[in-house]
Amino acid sequence: MTPCRYALPLLWLALVLVLGTAYFSPSHTGAFVVPFLKALAPGASSAKLNAIHMVLRKLAHLVEYAVLALLWFRALLQGPGQTSRSAAWIALAICLVCALVDETHQATIPTRSGSVRDLVVDASGAAGVLILARGRREARERAQMHGTVAVEPAE
Repeated sequence: MTPCRYALPLLWLALVLVLGTAYFSPSHTGAFVVPFLKALAPGASSAKLNAIHMVLRKLAHLVEYAVLALLWFRALLQGPGQTSRSAAWIALAICLVCALVDETHQATIPTRSGSVRDLVVDASGAAGVLILARGRREARERAQMHGTVAVEPAE
């Protein structure tokens, strides 16, 4: 397969880095998210709404890096002689470097702050999805080797 397989992972990586800029600081996203949450829960206190906003931001970190890892894993698997183990490790390394660059950059922005906690959240999202993806792929490969049919979950 051609290097085009890297287009989507590279675009997602760029999006992750853009989301780490000042335009997506807590104060900027809070200006939109908190009023929306207030409309959903009019009786909630400001403290509770801000706490929910922060939880949503952490969940966004998990999802961003889970998607990034999965995109890299799939792209790397298309390479010649690539195993699921090596593809997973390389995808995780790419995600960790991206997270480190992102958090380091955020430490230089007045409206943001670099955070080891966010780095751990990012790594957890990437590692979690890679464990699942690799396990699923290897189970499918084992089933094919033994001539059995792998059962896919219904969608």
